[in-house]
Amino acid sequence: MPIRILIVDDSQVVRTSLRRMFDQVNGWEVCGEADNGKVALAIAEECHPDIVLLDLSMPEMNGLEAARELKRKNVLLPVVLYTTFCTPQLTGEAMAAGCSAVASKMGSSEDLMKKMRLLVGAAA
Repeated sequence: MPIRILIVDDSQVVRTSLRRMFDQVNGWEVCGEADNGKVALAIAEECHPDIVLLDLSMPEMNGLEAARELKRKNVLLPVVLYTTFCTPQLTGEAMAAGCSAVASKMGSSEDLMKKMRLLVGAAA
């Protein structure tokens, strides 16, 4: 059974890039995409992702608000905040909101993949 990923980012370019990257990983599948947190909540209800990759700055509902709601509905769901604004303060806020990890958009794709693999299990 594949690892199901929900990508949430208001940038179509970022979503497309992430989808292409995940499509290259055997056993991983993008089950949905959303351009804001509000839409992400609805899609998560439908596709039941194994992990959510969530942008911080989005219209309608930002990443921290969406993380709180996602975790309220499924406390075990890993949520990775994916942002350009990585600071120790933001990392603390993200963890308090229920995020399992924070990854920088400025970092390497290998770093993001490593964090995600750790959260979904070594077999992924």
